[in-house]
Amino acid sequence: MISYKKAAVFAAAVTFFASSAATANETYICKHDTQIRQIQVVYASDSAKVPCEVTYDKGQGAVSKWQAQNQEGYCEEKAAEFVEKQKGWGWECAKQ
Repeated sequence: MISYKKAAVFAAAVTFFASSAATANETYICKHDTQIRQIQVVYASDSAKVPCEVTYDKGQGAVSKWQAQNQEGYCEEKAAEFVEKQKGWGWECAKQ
């Protein structure tokens, strides 16, 4: 069960990213046979590393996997960990 506080923070993050001109500063492209996946670290602005989110796109629209409001490096770390998981599953991933 999700707490009210967590729900409020998540809602604020979703609203912030949906209403802002977010910028993808790190993009990984993963390929397996003819399938392509995209993992991105998205920042709310070019001048700050937080807030941020990690998105994952299987070709059906990006979904948010992780977000950080004030912990710099969190999104980059989660994206790198997820890329390593993809590689472990047989995907070839490269930073763009």
